[in-house]
Amino acid sequence: MKLTKIKNSVPVLMFVIVVAKLVGMLRDVVLANYFGTTNVSDAYLIASSVPALLFYFIGHSISTAYQPMYNKAKHEGGNEKGLAYTNTIINISLVISTVFVLLLLIWPEGVIKLFASGFDSATVEITAGFIRTSAVSMYLMILISVLGGYLNANKSFIVPASVSLPRNAVLISSIVIAALFGVQWLGYGLLISYIAELLLLLPFAIKKGFRYSPVLTIKDPNVKETWYVVLPILVGMCVSQVNKIIDRSLASVVCEGGVSALSYASIINNAVQEILVTGIITVLFSKCAELVVKGEHEKVKSNLSSVLNVLAFFLLPATVGVVILARPIVILLLARGEFDSNSIAMTSGALACYTLGLIFLATRDTLVKVFYAYKKTKVTTTVAIISIVINIVLNFALYHFIGLNGLAIATVISAVFNSVILYILLRRDIGDFGLRKLLITLLKSLIACAIMAFSVIIIKSSITFMSNILLLLVCVGVGAIIYFLASLLLRIDPLMDMLKRINLIRKTDR
Repeated sequence: MKLTKIKNSVPVLMFVIVVAKLVGMLRDVVLANYFGTTNVSDAYLIASSVPALLFYFIGHSISTAYQPMYNKAKHEGGNEKGLAYTNTIINISLVISTVFVLLLLIWPEGVIKLFASGFDSATVEITAGFIRTSAVSMYLMILISVLGGYLNANKSFIVPASVSLPRNAVLISSIVIAALFGVQWLGYGLLISYIAELLLLLPFAIKKGFRYSPVLTIKDPNVKETWYVVLPILVGMCVSQVNKIIDRSLASVVCEGGVSALSYASIINNAVQEILVTGIITVLFSKCAELVVKGEHEKVKSNLSSVLNVLAFFLLPATVGVVILARPIVILLLARGEFDSNSIAMTSGALACYTLGLIFLATRDTLVKVFYAYKKTKVTTTVAIISIVINIVLNFALYHFIGLNGLAIATVISAVFNSVILYILLRRDIGDFGLRKLLITLLKSLIACAIMAFSVIIIKSSITFMSNILLLLVCVGVGAIIYFLASLLLRIDPLMDMLKRINLIRKTDR
């Protein structure tokens, strides 16, 4: 796909991402409304995450390596060889995942104790029922992951980005049904949701030429190379999942509903990051992959510098805003039905802590993409492992003192370390990519954020007659206007560049 076409697809992709995230948030709102932060919601969240986390060992690693290797196989032997490679990857992955499926069917209680050691016997029993019902969804996840990569490799991007829509629609329906007719329907909903996701992908994949066959060409050089590329990513993913297991396990020890509160906070934080960052990083990776092949390294640095400046400009006020307005945001999104004041307090506290790492997580993901463009996956994996070890150590050190918030803060500190080390290593490899410019943008943005924060805090504390939603809208609207005006007075580069592009200021050098 030409770069211009990629650029043109980004607005549509961003729209799909926003819609998907909103539907995902609606799912969480419905869950919070009917089940709050209870042992049922804890059981459901663990049951939904266990197969996904186990699949991640295989699926994420393979999907990272699949597309370039598929393109190579297709270039060497045409569509037939590309299809044979795809089917081999599917079949090998299905065989490997069978081990995990059998484990979940035969001994879910043991897995639950690993993921949530603080669950009592009643919660373990509920969780085990959900897991046994949905265990075979791992097979569906494999097919969804590979077919999504197959569509992307064949220049179809919108459908893979939309797959969560039917899945979340099914999950929302199953939560409502479970509230009316019994919690066992939550487990059925998990399984049916992945069936719906696959049914959306399959017709489009077939239209692009996909045909399944039970082929296993293990000796194919491309298959062997895939596993070589996958190995360092797989190691990093294993350590990452261990970190998530410990997070959830400690959250289950801290208090009942801890897993739910931490999950809700993480979901809101991730939604903000993905909406603001995903499209930008997608364009950057496309540009860098092309520029690296051409040897145009100065343009790589220029593009990376611009992206980091844009992220700093947008994510700093988002961070400040969410930290200040965490409680009203949680009340607006989740405070219904069984989601009581204790649930609000736990979730909003964790959200404020998670959000402190927003810019560092985005920087990490951006730098990782550039390392991938240079095919330096071992570097990112090594740094990720060290960061995760730091996170795990801090989890145990902090949760004793500040509970759930300690787990969130540990994640933030780990993200800071990860992004800073990657920045230093990439700068060492390719040279300076606008550090002075970035520091100036950060400083000016922080000044603008301070002015914005002062204004929002005054509004929030002085206006008591408005409803929560109206107060939140006023705070966000006034905060955005003040940040824009302060940024304009400070002439922050990303804003001035955007205004130049839409001809709102003269295109002259300052």
